[in-house]
Amino acid sequence: MPTPDRRIPITVLAGQSNANATAMGIEVFRATANAGGMMVHVAMNGSALAATAGSESGHWNAPDARHVLWRHDLDASMNRALRLARIEHEEGVKATYFLFPRCLYYNLLNPLTHRLVLEIIALGHDIALHFDPTHFGRGLTRERLFDAIAAERDLLTSEFGVAPTAVSFHLFGVLPEPMPDDDEIAGLVNAYSRRLRESYGYVSDSNGIWLHRRLEDVLTEAREDRLQVLTHPEWWTPQVMPPRARLQRAIDGYAGAMGQWYDETVASSGRPNLR
Repeated sequence: MPTPDRRIPITVLAGQSNANATAMGIEVFRATANAGGMMVHVAMNGSALAATAGSESGHWNAPDARHVLWRHDLDASMNRALRLARIEHEEGVKATYFLFPRCLYYNLLNPLTHRLVLEIIALGHDIALHFDPTHFGRGLTRERLFDAIAAERDLLTSEFGVAPTAVSFHLFGVLPEPMPDDDEIAGLVNAYSRRLRESYGYVSDSNGIWLHRRLEDVLTEAREDRLQVLTHPEWWTPQVMPPRARLQRAIDGYAGAMGQWYDETVASSGRPNLR
């Protein structure tokens, strides 16, 4: 009797990742994106997600076949996001990358980061909004929240020439206000909708660790027909190191890139560069 195929089709919903010091790295990510351990069946996010939405709203209509919704939130490193985007492109996977307008670690409007985002888009991936409600403090009303999401949605559309397709939230749990669980917010699919949370298992690499379950174990056991995986690219690095060291790697990389940009700009203008 032939061995049953227990590989799980991957449906990619979004974009960036977190990893621990012992079981996460760029090769692990590549392994999860090819047909050796899991079967890449369809990449569904952004426009593809909209194509499977309800006719009158952005409600998510889940495929009948067992599948994984894989999303990346871009918390810290656009360079790591681009590296993963290239791997996904090589493996024939289309992802949605949740850009973080209020990020402390990168600036979407500077020329260095802007170029990286455009390359991610050029690889065929979609973009979405990673929204930080903590910027607005306590007492954030539903109306103000939705207006702020719409404003950041429009910012991304104006800056990159394509509309974001979904929204996820950054650190909403530290606020006393409940996180909205609507299927759609400001025309964007809500990655934290009640419908998705109640009908999918969940695995996250937040803070660089598998807090509740290891992704490798979940995928190997393949017990769930529907699974949502959240990853953040700063944790997916070529070298094994603790999460804090991975974050520092991203910080130092940006600092070096900014210094190089200054040196090249000064040199191209023929000005002295005193050190």
